[in-house]
Amino acid sequence: MQFIPFVFIILFCITNTILAQSPEVKVELDTAEVPHLHQWGEQAQELILKWHPRLSNLLPTKGFEPPRSIVLKIENTERGIAATTGAKITVSSHWIEKHPQDFGLVLHELVHVIQTYPSVDPWGLTEGIADYLRWGIHEGQAQAKFPIPQEAGGYRKGYQAAAGFLLWIESDIDPGLVKKLNTAMRKGKYQESIFEAESGKTLDELWKGYRNSRTDINMIDSEM
Repeated sequence: MQFIPFVFIILFCITNTILAQSPEVKVELDTAEVPHLHQWGEQAQELILKWHPRLSNLLPTKGFEPPRSIVLKIENTERGIAATTGAKITVSSHWIEKHPQDFGLVLHELVHVIQTYPSVDPWGLTEGIADYLRWGIHEGQAQAKFPIPQEAGGYRKGYQAAAGFLLWIESDIDPGLVKKLNTAMRKGKYQESIFEAESGKTLDELWKGYRNSRTDINMIDSEM
């Protein structure tokens, strides 16, 4: 018992050293066009600060550091929902006004900031990873809530269709595959064969297995 305080001091010092060495995340909030949405922007800003390190840990690549200076702009527009260019996230004011609780869209866009892929292709997988982290990890959505397109290769629709597929792979088939896919895409070395190399099954075989695993629910939808 005499050594416990000493060990605690060592652990405390190590923890503080690690925190001190971690680069600070900065979020510049721009609500100049829509000052009435500034409070919403501040909440979104806090979400980014809280989830940036978590998402960075979930999508690691050796030697890679994601952008830590981010711009969050709420644009006065009736078009679109949100978009990301580099480290700038732009959210449409009309969407927030109609869906004031939809902070998850910001997390989806934050994933794109952290991904920093040289190309969005394959588009369905890029968007699928972002929605997997939004809906599967941040929102904690149950597997049964994810829609399934009817056609073969429905994962190419991206978003929640691909997110549910990735959640199933991570939970039931090959935990850690999303990290490997992310690194390959980040390095511009993605190939569909990664699925077979890691899981022993082709992408289409995995999709078929996923659809078969979901036949007990009424969530099959060809229109996403």
